[in-house]
Amino acid sequence: MQQRWTRALWTGALTALVVVPVALLASRGGGSVLGMLSVGLGLLALCLLVVVVVVPSRVRSLTRAFGVETVMGLHRWLGTLAVVLVGLHVAVAVIGHPTLLNPLAAPRAAQAGWTSVIGLLLVGVVAVRGRRPGARYEIWARLHVLLAAGALVLAGLHVFWLGNLVTDPLMRWVLSALVLVLLGVLAHRWVWRPLFSRQGAYVVYGVRRESPTVSTLVLAPVHLRRGGLRFDPGQFVWLRLRRAVVGTEEHPFTIASSARVTGRLELTVRDQGDFSGLLSTLRTGSKVWLDGPHGSFTAEAAQDASGLVLLAGGVGITPMMSMLRTLADRGDDRTHRLVLAERGTEPLFADELTALGRRLDLRVTRTEGRRIDAALLAEVLPHDPASRGALDYFICGSPSVLAGSLAALEQLGVPAARIHTEQFGWSGAIPVPAPGADAPAPRSRHGRRSART
Repeated sequence: MQQRWTRALWTGALTALVVVPVALLASRGGGSVLGMLSVGLGLLALCLLVVVVVVPSRVRSLTRAFGVETVMGLHRWLGTLAVVLVGLHVAVAVIGHPTLLNPLAAPRAAQAGWTSVIGLLLVGVVAVRGRRPGARYEIWARLHVLLAAGALVLAGLHVFWLGNLVTDPLMRWVLSALVLVLLGVLAHRWVWRPLFSRQGAYVVYGVRRESPTVSTLVLAPVHLRRGGLRFDPGQFVWLRLRRAVVGTEEHPFTIASSARVTGRLELTVRDQGDFSGLLSTLRTGSKVWLDGPHGSFTAEAAQDASGLVLLAGGVGITPMMSMLRTLADRGDDRTHRLVLAERGTEPLFADELTALGRRLDLRVTRTEGRRIDAALLAEVLPHDPASRGALDYFICGSPSVLAGSLAALEQLGVPAARIHTEQFGWSGAIPVPAPGADAPAPRSRHGRRSART
């Protein structure tokens, strides 16, 4: 219920950021129809750009309410819409003033506008190229942020130098409010959390090997009186090795430990890439900084379920371990099912899952190379459709694992509202094959989940 209210409040707030300024501008009237249309389209695009910057800025209540995949999808969709509106704004402005077609001879306001448009187009190009296989995520992300910041500053200068909005007392207050919202969110994201927040300061307590390629980083909060991060099982954090705004890498990792244990935090990481490989070599006493928790992929959303069905691919078991450890610490007496699609040579957490089976009513199924499909899940799940519909399903893994699992659950008649997913990366919608079709081959992805596994 609280999550619904939070979602409704954020929906209303983000909608108001876009609708209210444009509505107030329309109420002022005046000027030619072509001029009002040009200004209206430009203001609408500017408001959308503010929202585009706000939604991916790691506001915890926002990511908790909607989930990271939804937030990033909204970021991309609104960003595309804003670029389209900017294009319409430019077209209408040029129709009214054909001399603007020559940026070199145009006033400085128009020059700032043209440069901002070029910057926005480059942002789009970088975003598309950054999701290609083999792209360096760190370089792409920084270039994306820098270009977006430059385009937004130039758009602000365009509005300021143009003067038709800032000279209106009411619209000046509206624009000032937009600037304050934007600066407040950016300062919290890029200054307060990286440099001053004490909540995310942790020290390495130890590194535990789970397999030849997977390690668990055990962390303890530096400021013990604060009790460490409070999180829901299944959420994740961003980790960085240095406290700085720029010039340092940060990557996201799922929290694997129980939410009931606040004095210790564990991150299970597959050693792939320079950054994740470095984590397994950290010495005891080394400091790290965390930003989180984030995400809505959590068992807290399934309090009314008769049990959980956890479908994990490889190291996608990490959030499931947090859920199971938390359930065991709470003394949960429901029946839970864990289906593991993993490498036969790398059975993660085998001993602990056996121990958890003595504390929980837990039924573990290892696919042993078999694909997760309707036939396999029919063996695992209750035969009664009503009993299946009373369970909550959590799926975490590669796109192929998600595609096969979602198609199988659909064939078995599981309600979509009962299914929660987390995929490796956010480069697009989860690929769901038609019933009976083969699942698509996994693609190399860069993003939140792929970076931490």
